[in-house]
Amino acid sequence: MNSKFIEIWIDSASLEYVLMLKTTSSDKFEILDPQVDYQVIQVFTTYNDAWDWLREDEYDLVEGRYKVDN
Repeated sequence: MNSKFIEIWIDSASLEYVLMLKTTSSDKFEILDPQVDYQVIQVFTTYNDAWDWLREDEYDLVEGRYKVDN
């Protein structure tokens, strides 16, 4: 994967809980919890697996993706 990015996801039930999905230098996808010092709570090998996990827990993607330049 060439482009690194961060996405913001919000809990659709409460609209108060936020998670971040970010790509890593090893082309993995990490879910971070900003409420707990940005702790990595899950790691996935594909974007689709990360997306499925977030949607299963009823998170919605906040529109837009933030590109990260390395």
